[in-house]
Formats: sequence, structure tokens, C-alpha cells
Amino acid sequence: MGVKVGTVYMDREFFNRKVISKMEKYKVDFVIAAKSNKRIKEMLERHRKENGDTSTVFEYKFQGEEQTFNIVAVWDKEKEYSIFATNKKVSSIDTFVKQIPEEYRKRWNIETGYRVKKDFKIRTCSKSPVARTLFFVVQCIMYNILNVLKSVLDITAYQMKSVINQDIIKAVKEGVNSLSNITVRSFLECLTRYNKERRRALRARLRDL
Repeated sequence: MGVKVGTVYMDREFFNRKVISKMEKYKVDFVIAAKSNKRIKEMLERHRKENGDTSTVFEYKFQGEEQTFNIVAVWDKEKEYSIFATNKKVSSIDTFVKQIPEEYRKRWNIETGYRVKKDFKIRTCSKSPVARTLFFVVQCIMYNILNVLKSVLDITAYQMKSVINQDIIKAVKEGVNSLSNITVRSFLECLTRYNKERRRALRARLRDL
């Protein structure tokens, strides 16, 4: 289909032989929040006796399987170890134990996205798949626009919808030409310039401290 999959991030429920075998079969990189078991606990206890309370990376495989993958165990004083399974290559253990949890956290952006985009939900009784798909796409577009705006403005979904509502009323009363039209490219270029100027100003202030 022409879709290139980068890295797949999965919950601990997917830490099993079947899922990992499929990932390896299709040569897809994965990061999975791993469940601890007797063998993993023994390996971690051995590591703690030899190296103390530190993070570690070690090879692991399910019993009866030949394919190995990495277990990344990140030490946390409160949780002791946060464990991840991945088939990504290890260049440096120190870098790896920082990189994998950081990458895994990105999946929460998806969870947050599904929750927050409901703020733009368009309610309808239509059973038309075309209409419902269109409303969903508009919902996603509005959510993405909000995220872009948040990079430079302190704005909520409610405030954004209020502004849109005002413009709709204005367009109905006075016509579309009454609105300030700006292309998406121009809008993004303005944001880019604003961010550059803001970073330059912040650096200047830091130098003066």
C-alpha cells in the first residue's frame, strides 16, 4: 500500500511470543512495555548484585524461540525497574536507556490526541459514511490547528471555537470577503518567523544574565 512503518509502540498486553514473532517476521522495529516474569526478575537481581541499582540492557528470548530481542530495564527509585522490550539496535547502553523510554512516551501523544480532539466533535444523526468521515477529518484538522497555535499562543479549544464561531457569524452577515484570508503556508511561515525571533530574544536575555 506504500505505507512505511517506522517504530511500533505497544502496551504490555502485547508483550508475548506471537506479537514479537510477527514484528520480527515483517522486520518492523518495536518498543513494548514488557511484563516482568521469573526469568527477567532473576536477570535483574543478578545485575543489581553485580552493578547496584542501575539501568541495564540485556538480550532475551521466549522459551522455545530462537529470535532474541533486547530488554531495556530503566532504574527508578519509586518503581524500581521500568521494563521495555525492543528489537532496536544498541549503540550505547547509556543512550539506549534514555532513548527507549523517551520514545515510548510519545505514544501518549496519540492517547491525548484522541481525548482532546473530542473537544471539536461534530454531533450528527447522519448515517452517511461520507458525512461522518468528513466530520471526523474536520475534527482532526481543528485539533492539529490548535496544536500549531499552542506553540505560540496560550489558547484553549473553547477559545478557538469561539473565534471560529464569531467568524462564521461575520461571514454570514457580511460575506466571506469580510474575513482576513491567509494561506496555510503563509500562516506557518509567520509562526516560524515568530518562533525564531522569540528564541533569539530569549538567548539575548540569557546572555545578559
